[in-house]
Amino acid sequence: MTSALHPTPGGPADVELDPRLSDPQAARLVARRERETGRLVPRHLAGIAVARARARQDAPGPVEDAALVVRDVTVRGAAGPLPARTYLPRTGSRASVLYLHGGGWALGERDVDDSLCRAIATGAGVAVLSLGYRLAPEHPYPAALEDSATLLGALADGDVEGFGGPLVVAGLGAGGQLAAVLALRSRSGFVPPIVHQSLFCPVLDCDLDRPSHREFGQGLGLSLEDLAWFWRMYVPDRATRRRPDVSPLRIPDASGLAPATVVVAGADPLRDEACEYAERLLAAGVDVRRVLVEGVPHGFVAVPGLVSAAGAVRAATDHLAATLDRRPPAGPRVVDLRDRAVTLPTTGVPAGGGPAAGR
Repeated sequence: MTSALHPTPGGPADVELDPRLSDPQAARLVARRERETGRLVPRHLAGIAVARARARQDAPGPVEDAALVVRDVTVRGAAGPLPARTYLPRTGSRASVLYLHGGGWALGERDVDDSLCRAIATGAGVAVLSLGYRLAPEHPYPAALEDSATLLGALADGDVEGFGGPLVVAGLGAGGQLAAVLALRSRSGFVPPIVHQSLFCPVLDCDLDRPSHREFGQGLGLSLEDLAWFWRMYVPDRATRRRPDVSPLRIPDASGLAPATVVVAGADPLRDEACEYAERLLAAGVDVRRVLVEGVPHGFVAVPGLVSAAGAVRAATDHLAATLDRRPPAGPRVVDLRDRAVTLPTTGVPAGGGPAAGR
């Protein structure tokens, strides 16, 4: 889920600033957006076609730079071809990141979080694939999750050119929910092993009655009505929404999950559930870093030029890099048929197999 922030911070200094936003740069940004869009019909009333048109940004496309080779590609999802964008560091990468964009599972596309994907790739020295998964309501749950799992398997199998090494999942908003669910499935062996999960302003529970929902659920870009609308489109059945593989915060036991970074916006309706999730992981012994940035709205990390966003993303990529630094190098796989001796690399998959064996 994203807040539809204008991509360029700034704006007139005489606009009224929201006192809930203590970050002055973010406050000016939101004030300008409200002045430009405040009289429009809310997106949950305007309908999905209008909402998608408003969310579509004038993205620069797959622009390369001195640090990254950027390409728009087509990959195979669970039900057919899907658009994707790849970000490959020119100096080589140490891991492969599957990035899942925000937009309430119903809005957005592969280039909507372009600046964030670039920052992850350069900050941690990793290859990033941003996936344009199928969207609700045309493709409700579990379509987006199935597409994401399929691409994670393709990255593990080396089917995407330029990608290899340990696997990482990352996402913003609804994409953070998909990334968190992939981490749960990875622990259970239903998708390939991952070594880190980077969750940016994630949606993690279907309950919309936390204090942060009430305090920040109006006037900051992502409303309570929007959240309810997104949930209805993605998971129409209320009982299904309460399942842990839809609302990860409801998982009974968080132990054994991959190390995590949870970036939280202080003025986000989703703030409380993200903080609760980080606390759950910490209590279960998971290596987790919570990065709480006060006074900024949902989706702030994807805004180019926002100083607070740059700091938060740097903290996230530093934690990811530290996780990768701690991983022991994988040894060679040797099979000696004379004495049946087998040496396997350290991959996190039991030598006896399991659902993810053979990936």
